[in-house]
Amino acid sequence: MKIYTAILSLLIAGAFTVTAQEKDMKYDKLETMQDEIETDLVGVYEIVADYPDFAYEYVYHDGHLDKVMVTGINNPADKKEVSALIYSVRSAKDDMRNYCNRVGIYYAPEREAEPKVGYDEFRERIQKNLQYPDNAEDYGVEGTVYVKFIVGRDGEVSFVTADHAIDSPFKQRVDKLEQAAIEAVEEVDVEWEPAIADGEIVDSWAVVPVTFDFKKDPFLPTLIR
Repeated sequence: MKIYTAILSLLIAGAFTVTAQEKDMKYDKLETMQDEIETDLVGVYEIVADYPDFAYEYVYHDGHLDKVMVTGINNPADKKEVSALIYSVRSAKDDMRNYCNRVGIYYAPEREAEPKVGYDEFRERIQKNLQYPDNAEDYGVEGTVYVKFIVGRDGEVSFVTADHAIDSPFKQRVDKLEQAAIEAVEEVDVEWEPAIADGEIVDSWAVVPVTFDFKKDPFLPTLIR
Protein backbone atom coordinates (compact mmCIF):
# COMPACT_ATOMS: atom_id res chain seq x y z
CA MET A 1 0.00 0.00 0.00
CA LYS A 2 2.84 2.36 0.90
CA ILE A 3 4.57 1.61 -2.42
CA TYR A 4 1.32 2.25 -4.32
CA THR A 5 0.81 5.53 -2.47
CA ALA A 6 4.38 6.61 -3.22
CA ILE A 7 3.98 5.82 -6.92
CA LEU A 8 0.65 7.66 -7.03
CA SER A 9 2.25 10.68 -5.34
CA LEU A 10 5.03 10.72 -7.94
CA LEU A 11 2.49 10.53 -10.77
CA ILE A 12 0.47 13.39 -9.31
CA ALA A 13 3.61 15.48 -8.81
CA GLY A 14 4.61 14.76 -12.39
CA ALA A 15 1.19 15.86 -13.61
CA PHE A 16 1.52 19.15 -11.74
CA THR A 17 5.00 19.64 -13.19
CA VAL A 18 3.66 19.18 -16.72
CA THR A 19 0.82 21.58 -16.00
CA ALA A 20 3.27 24.20 -14.74
CA GLN A 21 5.39 23.75 -17.86
CA GLU A 22 2.31 24.10 -20.04
CA LYS A 23 1.41 27.30 -18.23
CA ASP A 24 4.90 28.68 -18.76
CA MET A 25 4.66 27.83 -22.46
CA LYS A 26 1.28 29.58 -22.67
CA TYR A 27 2.63 32.67 -20.93
CA ASP A 28 5.76 32.69 -23.11
CA LYS A 29 3.57 32.49 -26.21
CA LEU A 30 1.33 35.31 -25.01
CA GLU A 31 4.34 37.52 -24.27
CA THR A 32 5.85 36.74 -27.68
CA MET A 33 2.55 37.57 -29.38
CA GLN A 34 2.32 40.84 -27.46
CA ASP A 35 5.85 41.76 -28.55
CA GLU A 36 4.89 41.00 -32.16
CA ILE A 37 1.76 43.14 -31.83
CA GLU A 38 3.79 46.07 -30.55
CA THR A 39 6.30 45.65 -33.41
CA ASP A 40 3.45 45.69 -35.94
CA LEU A 41 1.93 48.76 -34.29
CA VAL A 42 5.24 50.58 -34.58
CA GLY A 43 5.18 49.81 -38.29
CA VAL A 44 1.65 51.18 -38.60
CA TYR A 45 2.34 54.38 -36.69
CA GLU A 46 5.52 55.10 -38.61
CA ILE A 47 3.48 55.13 -41.83
CA VAL A 48 0.25 56.80 -40.70
CA ALA A 49 2.13 59.67 -39.03
CA ASP A 50 2.22 61.19 -42.53
CA TYR A 51 -1.52 60.68 -43.12
CA PRO A 52 -3.61 62.78 -40.70
CA ASP A 53 -6.86 61.60 -42.35
CA PHE A 54 -6.03 57.93 -41.81
CA ALA A 55 -8.88 55.72 -40.59
CA TYR A 56 -9.65 52.02 -40.65
CA GLU A 57 -12.48 49.55 -40.17
CA TYR A 58 -12.57 45.82 -39.44
CA VAL A 59 -14.71 43.62 -41.67
CA TYR A 60 -15.80 40.29 -40.16
CA HIS A 61 -17.42 37.34 -41.94
CA ASP A 62 -19.05 34.52 -39.96
CA GLY A 63 -17.33 35.71 -36.81
CA HIS A 64 -13.84 35.75 -38.37
CA LEU A 65 -11.80 38.74 -39.47
CA ASP A 66 -12.07 39.00 -43.24
CA LYS A 67 -10.17 42.20 -44.04
CA VAL A 68 -9.23 45.68 -42.88
CA MET A 69 -10.60 48.65 -44.80
CA VAL A 70 -8.14 51.57 -44.75
CA THR A 71 -8.94 55.12 -45.84
CA GLY A 72 -7.02 58.39 -45.84
CA ILE A 73 -3.82 56.90 -47.32
CA ASN A 74 -3.32 57.80 -50.97
CA ASN A 75 -0.12 55.79 -51.53
CA PRO A 76 -1.17 52.27 -52.61
CA ALA A 77 1.94 50.58 -51.17
CA ASP A 78 1.55 52.32 -47.79
CA LYS A 79 -2.17 51.55 -47.74
CA LYS A 80 -1.55 47.86 -48.45
CA GLU A 81 1.17 47.58 -45.79
CA VAL A 82 -0.91 49.33 -43.13
CA SER A 83 -3.88 47.11 -43.90
CA ALA A 84 -1.72 43.98 -43.57
CA LEU A 85 -0.14 45.12 -40.31
CA ILE A 86 -3.47 46.05 -38.71
CA TYR A 87 -4.92 42.72 -39.87
CA SER A 88 -2.01 40.96 -38.15
CA VAL A 89 -2.56 42.96 -34.94
CA ARG A 90 -6.30 42.30 -34.83
CA SER A 91 -5.89 38.59 -35.62
CA ALA A 92 -3.34 38.20 -32.82
CA LYS A 93 -5.59 40.04 -30.37
CA ASP A 94 -8.50 37.79 -31.32
CA ASP A 95 -6.30 34.75 -30.59
CA MET A 96 -5.27 36.27 -27.23
CA ARG A 97 -8.81 37.20 -26.24
CA ASN A 98 -9.39 36.95 -22.47
CA TYR A 99 -5.99 35.41 -21.66
CA CYS A 100 -3.83 37.05 -19.01
CA ASN A 101 -0.06 37.02 -18.65
CA ARG A 102 1.83 35.39 -15.79
CA VAL A 103 1.16 38.33 -13.46
CA GLY A 104 -2.55 38.52 -14.22
CA ILE A 105 -2.56 41.41 -16.71
CA TYR A 106 -4.81 41.06 -19.77
CA TYR A 107 -3.51 42.15 -23.17
CA ALA A 108 -6.75 41.64 -25.12
CA PRO A 109 -9.81 41.50 -22.87
CA GLU A 110 -13.27 41.23 -24.41
CA ARG A 111 -13.87 44.87 -23.47
CA GLU A 112 -10.76 47.03 -23.29
CA ALA A 113 -10.28 49.71 -20.67
CA GLU A 114 -11.33 53.18 -21.80
CA PRO A 115 -11.10 56.69 -20.36
CA LYS A 116 -14.58 57.80 -19.29
CA VAL A 117 -14.17 61.04 -21.26
CA GLY A 118 -13.52 59.02 -24.42
CA TYR A 119 -10.27 58.50 -26.29
CA ASP A 120 -10.63 61.63 -28.43
CA GLU A 121 -10.81 63.86 -25.35
CA PHE A 122 -8.06 61.83 -23.68
CA ARG A 123 -5.77 62.42 -26.65
CA GLU A 124 -6.56 66.14 -26.71
CA ARG A 125 -5.62 66.43 -23.05
CA ILE A 126 -2.34 64.64 -23.71
CA GLN A 127 -1.60 67.14 -26.48
CA LYS A 128 -2.25 70.05 -24.12
CA ASN A 129 0.18 68.57 -21.58
CA LEU A 130 2.84 67.66 -24.12
CA GLN A 131 6.00 69.73 -23.98
CA TYR A 132 8.70 69.30 -26.63
CA PRO A 133 11.99 69.02 -24.68
CA ASP A 134 14.37 71.97 -24.96
CA ASN A 135 16.93 71.73 -27.79
CA ALA A 136 15.44 68.50 -29.19
CA GLU A 137 14.51 70.35 -32.37
CA ASP A 138 18.09 71.63 -32.73
CA TYR A 139 19.28 68.01 -32.72
CA GLY A 140 16.57 66.88 -35.15
CA VAL A 141 15.15 64.40 -32.64
CA GLU A 142 11.56 63.48 -33.46
CA GLY A 143 9.37 60.42 -33.73
CA THR A 144 6.82 58.39 -31.81
CA VAL A 145 7.02 57.31 -28.19
CA TYR A 146 4.80 54.45 -27.01
CA VAL A 147 3.53 55.09 -23.49
CA LYS A 148 2.43 51.89 -21.75
CA PHE A 149 0.53 51.53 -18.52
CA ILE A 150 -1.75 49.25 -16.53
CA VAL A 151 -5.38 50.17 -15.94
CA GLY A 152 -6.33 48.43 -12.71
CA ARG A 153 -9.66 46.94 -11.73
CA ASP A 154 -10.26 50.11 -9.74
CA GLY A 155 -9.80 52.22 -12.88
CA GLU A 156 -6.49 53.65 -11.66
CA VAL A 157 -3.49 54.01 -13.97
CA SER A 158 -0.14 52.66 -12.73
CA PHE A 159 3.28 51.43 -13.88
CA VAL A 160 3.60 54.01 -16.66
CA THR A 161 6.59 53.29 -18.90
CA ALA A 162 7.61 54.05 -22.47
CA ASP A 163 9.36 52.62 -25.52
CA HIS A 164 10.25 54.38 -28.74
CA ALA A 165 10.96 53.76 -32.39
CA ILE A 166 13.25 56.75 -32.84
CA ASP A 167 16.48 56.32 -34.76
CA SER A 168 18.85 58.93 -33.35
CA PRO A 169 22.43 59.01 -32.03
CA PHE A 170 21.35 61.49 -29.35
CA LYS A 171 20.20 59.03 -26.71
CA GLN A 172 19.82 61.64 -23.97
CA ARG A 173 17.48 63.68 -26.19
CA VAL A 174 15.43 60.61 -27.02
CA ASP A 175 15.22 59.75 -23.31
CA LYS A 176 13.84 63.24 -22.71
CA LEU A 177 11.16 62.65 -25.34
CA GLU A 178 10.18 59.47 -23.52
CA GLN A 179 10.00 61.28 -20.20
CA ALA A 180 7.98 64.13 -21.71
CA ALA A 181 5.49 61.64 -23.17
CA ILE A 182 5.17 59.79 -19.86
CA GLU A 183 4.59 63.04 -17.98
CA ALA A 184 1.98 64.19 -20.52
CA VAL A 185 0.01 60.97 -20.00
CA GLU A 186 0.42 60.97 -16.20
CA GLU A 187 -0.84 64.55 -15.98
CA VAL A 188 -4.14 63.66 -17.64
CA ASP A 189 -6.54 63.37 -14.72
CA VAL A 190 -9.39 61.21 -16.02
CA GLU A 191 -11.34 58.27 -14.67
CA TRP A 192 -11.10 54.95 -16.52
CA GLU A 193 -13.63 52.20 -17.13
CA PRO A 194 -11.63 49.05 -16.39
CA ALA A 195 -11.42 46.14 -18.80
CA ILE A 196 -13.71 43.12 -18.70
CA ALA A 197 -12.74 39.51 -19.49
CA ASP A 198 -15.17 36.59 -19.22
CA GLY A 199 -17.63 38.91 -17.52
CA GLU A 200 -15.17 39.91 -14.78
CA ILE A 201 -13.44 43.26 -14.19
CA VAL A 202 -9.70 42.76 -14.73
CA ASP A 203 -6.35 44.55 -14.83
CA SER A 204 -5.30 45.32 -18.39
CA TRP A 205 -2.41 46.71 -20.44
CA ALA A 206 -2.82 49.86 -22.52
CA VAL A 207 -0.51 51.50 -25.07
CA VAL A 208 -0.82 55.08 -26.32
CA PRO A 209 1.39 56.47 -29.12
CA VAL A 210 2.68 60.01 -28.60
CA THR A 211 4.27 61.61 -31.66
CA PHE A 212 6.80 64.47 -31.59
CA ASP A 213 7.24 66.38 -34.85
CA PHE A 214 8.86 69.81 -34.81
CA LYS A 215 7.72 70.57 -38.35
CA LYS A 216 4.13 70.74 -37.17
CA ASP A 217 2.24 70.66 -33.92
CA PRO A 218 2.65 67.39 -32.01
CA PHE A 219 -0.20 65.01 -32.73
CA LEU A 220 -1.31 61.51 -31.93
CA PRO A 221 -2.11 59.10 -34.76
CA THR A 222 -5.35 57.15 -34.58
CA LEU A 223 -5.22 54.53 -31.85
CA ILE A 224 -5.24 51.01 -33.26
CA ARG A 225 -7.57 48.87 -31.16
